[in-house]
Amino acid sequence: MNNYSICPIINGLSDHDAQSILIHSFNLRPPSKKYRFIKQINEDTLNDFLIKLSYENWDTVFSTDDVNKTFNSFLDVYLKIANSSFPLRRVSITKQNTKNWITPRIVTSCKRKRELFIARRISNNLDFIAYYRRYYKILSTVIKEAKKLNYAEKINKSKNKNKTVWNIVNLETNKTGNTEEINTIKSDGHMIRN
Repeated sequence: MNNYSICPIINGLSDHDAQSILIHSFNLRPPSKKYRFIKQINEDTLNDFLIKLSYENWDTVFSTDDVNKTFNSFLDVYLKIANSSFPLRRVSITKQNTKNWITPRIVTSCKRKRELFIARRISNNLDFIAYYRRYYKILSTVIKEAKKLNYAEKINKSKNKNKTVWNIVNLETNKTGNTEEINTIKSDGHMIRN
């Protein structure tokens, strides 16, 4: 059995009929696992790379006087060695839960609100519709208060309150930029920490 059914709607106005699709069940959630590809660079792979570079015959690079051909030849050889020494590896991305304010009770209440929303769409009972609206309003208030308490706690515990406030503002407005920070720099053999 299909998850959907299609039937024509004859409107009698023209020779073109409308199509109606009824979806019986669907999943709005995206797949939970996401992946990205990284190159593993460590002491072993670097040594392999250096050994391969040292054994490379660079005659193809210097066989022509054309600068563009020389560069392209060098780049081809270099990338071939780099790709063989540092192959791509697929790793799963685990999304960090930045919404610490979500409690198990809020999750349960959100599921219940979704169930009530679906039932409300097909119900004409005014008492039920009023009940759904009250439930939605109370849940919204609970979520706002949980966020407020969580963010106030984060700000109070923070050493850099301004930065924490701006991180919260950016999180709430979906303006998250590059989250990778450089905390250490090696300069003249010394490690400089942020």
